[in-house]
Amino acid sequence: MTLVSCALHELGHLVLMTAFGSSPQEIVVYGGGIRITPDNKQLSKNHDLVVLFAGPAVNFMLCLLSYMANGGDFFCQVNFLLGALNLLSFRYFDGGRILALLANGKVCEFFRAVFILLSAVAMIHMILHGTVSISFAATFCFIVLSEVIY
Repeated sequence: MTLVSCALHELGHLVLMTAFGSSPQEIVVYGGGIRITPDNKQLSKNHDLVVLFAGPAVNFMLCLLSYMANGGDFFCQVNFLLGALNLLSFRYFDGGRILALLANGKVCEFFRAVFILLSAVAMIHMILHGTVSISFAATFCFIVLSEVIY
Protein backbone atom coordinates (compact mmCIF):
# COMPACT_ATOMS: atom_id res chain seq x y z
CA MET A 1 0.00 0.00 0.00
CA THR A 2 2.88 2.35 0.73
CA LEU A 3 4.39 1.83 -2.72
CA VAL A 4 0.99 2.45 -4.34
CA SER A 5 0.65 5.67 -2.32
CA CYS A 6 4.15 6.79 -3.39
CA ALA A 7 3.39 6.00 -7.04
CA LEU A 8 0.12 7.96 -6.89
CA HIS A 9 1.96 10.87 -5.22
CA GLU A 10 4.45 11.01 -8.10
CA LEU A 11 1.66 10.58 -10.63
CA GLY A 12 0.09 13.75 -9.18
CA HIS A 13 3.30 15.63 -9.97
CA LEU A 14 3.53 14.12 -13.46
CA VAL A 15 -0.09 14.84 -14.43
CA LEU A 16 0.18 18.53 -13.59
CA MET A 17 3.67 18.85 -15.05
CA THR A 18 2.32 17.46 -18.32
CA ALA A 19 -0.81 19.64 -18.11
CA PHE A 20 1.44 22.71 -17.94
CA GLY A 21 3.32 21.65 -21.06
CA SER A 22 6.41 20.13 -19.47
CA SER A 23 7.46 16.49 -19.41
CA PRO A 24 9.89 14.47 -17.34
CA GLN A 25 13.42 14.36 -18.70
CA GLU A 26 14.42 11.76 -16.13
CA ILE A 27 12.72 9.69 -13.41
CA VAL A 28 15.11 8.18 -10.86
CA VAL A 29 14.15 5.77 -8.10
CA TYR A 30 16.66 5.88 -5.23
CA GLY A 31 16.85 5.10 -1.51
CA GLY A 32 15.26 8.40 -0.54
CA GLY A 33 12.31 8.16 -2.92
CA ILE A 34 11.69 9.15 -6.50
CA ARG A 35 13.19 12.19 -8.22
CA ILE A 36 11.52 13.62 -11.30
CA THR A 37 13.66 15.96 -13.39
CA PRO A 38 11.53 18.10 -15.70
CA ASP A 39 12.61 18.78 -19.26
CA ASN A 40 14.37 22.03 -20.06
CA LYS A 41 11.09 23.89 -20.60
CA GLN A 42 10.84 26.41 -17.78
CA LEU A 43 7.54 26.53 -15.94
CA SER A 44 6.42 29.73 -14.29
CA LYS A 45 6.92 30.04 -10.54
CA ASN A 46 3.19 29.54 -9.96
CA HIS A 47 3.10 26.43 -12.15
CA ASP A 48 6.14 25.05 -10.31
CA LEU A 49 4.35 25.60 -6.99
CA VAL A 50 1.20 23.85 -8.21
CA VAL A 51 3.23 20.89 -9.51
CA LEU A 52 5.09 20.62 -6.19
CA PHE A 53 1.85 20.75 -4.17
CA ALA A 54 0.20 18.16 -6.45
CA GLY A 55 1.93 15.11 -4.90
CA PRO A 56 1.00 15.86 -1.27
CA ALA A 57 -2.48 16.96 -2.42
CA VAL A 58 -3.04 13.52 -3.97
CA ASN A 59 -2.00 11.89 -0.69
CA PHE A 60 -4.33 14.09 1.35
CA MET A 61 -7.23 13.40 -1.04
CA LEU A 62 -6.58 9.64 -0.84
CA CYS A 63 -6.43 9.94 2.95
CA LEU A 64 -9.76 11.76 3.03
CA LEU A 65 -11.44 9.29 0.67
CA SER A 66 -10.07 6.35 2.63
CA TYR A 67 -11.19 7.92 5.91
CA MET A 68 -14.72 8.46 4.58
CA ALA A 69 -14.90 4.87 3.27
CA ASN A 70 -13.05 2.89 5.98
CA GLY A 71 -12.20 5.23 8.85
CA GLY A 72 -8.57 5.80 9.78
CA ASP A 73 -7.24 2.56 8.28
CA PHE A 74 -3.63 1.87 7.30
CA PHE A 75 -4.06 3.29 3.78
CA CYS A 76 -5.45 6.52 5.24
CA GLN A 77 -2.57 6.80 7.71
CA VAL A 78 0.11 6.08 5.09
CA ASN A 79 -1.25 8.76 2.77
CA PHE A 80 -1.56 11.34 5.53
CA LEU A 81 2.01 10.72 6.70
CA LEU A 82 3.39 10.67 3.16
CA GLY A 83 1.69 13.96 2.33
CA ALA A 84 2.81 15.58 5.58
CA LEU A 85 6.38 14.26 5.33
CA ASN A 86 6.73 15.63 1.81
CA LEU A 87 5.72 19.10 2.97
CA LEU A 88 8.62 19.30 5.46
CA SER A 89 11.16 21.93 4.52
CA PHE A 90 14.08 19.66 3.64
CA ARG A 91 15.85 20.12 0.29
CA TYR A 92 14.79 16.84 -1.28
CA PHE A 93 11.16 17.05 -0.19
CA ASP A 94 8.43 18.97 -1.95
CA GLY A 95 8.14 21.36 1.02
CA GLY A 96 11.81 22.31 0.78
CA ARG A 97 11.49 23.06 -2.89
CA ILE A 98 8.30 25.06 -2.26
CA LEU A 99 10.07 27.02 0.48
CA ALA A 100 12.99 27.74 -1.85
CA LEU A 101 10.58 29.22 -4.41
CA LEU A 102 8.79 31.37 -1.82
CA ALA A 103 11.57 32.55 0.51
CA ASN A 104 15.19 33.71 0.45
CA GLY A 105 18.17 31.54 1.40
CA LYS A 106 18.42 32.64 5.05
CA VAL A 107 14.77 31.78 5.75
CA CYS A 108 15.19 28.38 4.07
CA GLU A 109 18.28 27.59 6.12
CA PHE A 110 16.51 28.60 9.33
CA PHE A 111 13.51 26.33 8.65
CA ARG A 112 15.75 23.44 7.65
CA ALA A 113 17.81 23.82 10.84
CA VAL A 114 14.63 23.89 12.96
CA PHE A 115 13.29 20.74 11.32
CA ILE A 116 16.61 18.91 11.68
CA LEU A 117 16.65 19.85 15.36
CA LEU A 118 13.05 18.69 15.85
CA SER A 119 13.80 15.43 14.03
CA ALA A 120 16.85 14.87 16.25
CA VAL A 121 14.73 15.49 19.37
CA ALA A 122 12.15 12.99 18.10
CA MET A 123 14.91 10.46 17.38
CA ILE A 124 16.40 10.87 20.88
CA HIS A 125 12.93 10.55 22.43
CA MET A 126 12.29 7.32 20.52
CA ILE A 127 15.69 5.91 21.53
CA LEU A 128 15.10 6.73 25.20
CA HIS A 129 11.67 5.11 25.12
CA GLY A 130 12.71 2.07 23.09
CA THR A 131 10.41 2.87 20.19
CA VAL A 132 12.94 3.53 17.45
CA SER A 133 11.44 3.19 14.01
CA ILE A 134 13.94 1.83 11.50
CA SER A 135 12.30 3.77 8.65
CA PHE A 136 12.33 7.02 10.67
CA ALA A 137 15.99 6.48 11.61
CA ALA A 138 16.92 5.81 7.96
CA THR A 139 14.94 8.84 6.79
CA PHE A 140 16.53 11.03 9.46
CA CYS A 141 20.05 9.91 8.46
CA PHE A 142 19.25 10.54 4.78
CA ILE A 143 17.89 14.02 5.57
CA VAL A 144 20.86 15.03 7.71
CA LEU A 145 23.39 13.72 5.17
CA SER A 146 21.62 15.40 2.26
CA GLU A 147 21.39 18.70 4.11
CA VAL A 148 25.05 18.57 5.12
CA ILE A 149 26.46 17.36 1.79
CA TYR A 150 24.25 19.47 -0.50
